[in-house]
Amino acid sequence: MAENEYPKLVFDPPFDERSQYEARDRGWVGTACVQTADGATYRVTFYDTVRLAQDLEYEVESGRMCIAEPGLIVLPEVTLENMETAIRSLAEDGYFDNLRPVPE
Repeated sequence: MAENEYPKLVFDPPFDERSQYEARDRGWVGTACVQTADGATYRVTFYDTVRLAQDLEYEVESGRMCIAEPGLIVLPEVTLENMETAIRSLAEDGYFDNLRPVPE
């Protein structure tokens, strides 16, 4: 995705090759934001289905009955390509219109 294309993913710290490998292996990214063409920024969390199931099992065993994250996006595999594809599709569907942007 080109730097001036929107929506775009913003990572802090930067999402370098090592971070990409670790995210795919871990099945989770919680340090991402999506910036839209109007300049709004939204926090998002990416999970793959395996990690989501593991975390849900842990939460239930701990007495909590759910996982709830604003901006939760579940992918078949947490890769940069999948994350970018997902945010473009979600933006087209108006998903980010239903989230509260991060205050500037």
